[in-house]
Amino acid sequence: MNTFRPPQTLTTSRLQLRPLTEADAPLVFDGYASCADAVRFMPFSQHRYLDDSIAFARRCDRCWRDGTAFPWAIEQLDTGLFLGCIELRILRPKADFGYILGVKYWGNGYATEAARAVVAAAMNLANVHRVWATCHPDNVASIRVLEKAGLCFETRLRNWETRPNLGEAAGDCLVYSMLRAK
Repeated sequence: MNTFRPPQTLTTSRLQLRPLTEADAPLVFDGYASCADAVRFMPFSQHRYLDDSIAFARRCDRCWRDGTAFPWAIEQLDTGLFLGCIELRILRPKADFGYILGVKYWGNGYATEAARAVVAAAMNLANVHRVWATCHPDNVASIRVLEKAGLCFETRLRNWETRPNLGEAAGDCLVYSMLRAK
């Protein structure tokens, strides 16, 4: 169990990130998890039923309590509109993250803004010296998000990740990272 945590709430110029809770399950389902386009490159299956999103949201609650991961809901700061989710996982000396937004919020810089906030929060934690993320080689938009968030391309991992929505039992991924200056 982690003995340190990132802040529960992160605020940027346009976004608020707050712990994702079980009450968010309908927003998760309607916002992105049931949408084939939104989950296309994700390592989890498209949610077919609200119960799938409820199980995910319950997991998010547990993760915050036990410190195994830190999933935030991404909301517009001025309206509170739910845009998606971003999650940080810490295993010192490194931390990795992943994110997803509803399709109608793509192309507005929200993913980059959320990623920058999470990367900064991770780099401010004691003994985290590396923050990294992966993406599918064909996910050009995600590549740009990671680059704009300050991460640099590191390598291509072969047969690294399952992507059930693409029918990949073990697909390639690209690794992007940021290292703490020595």
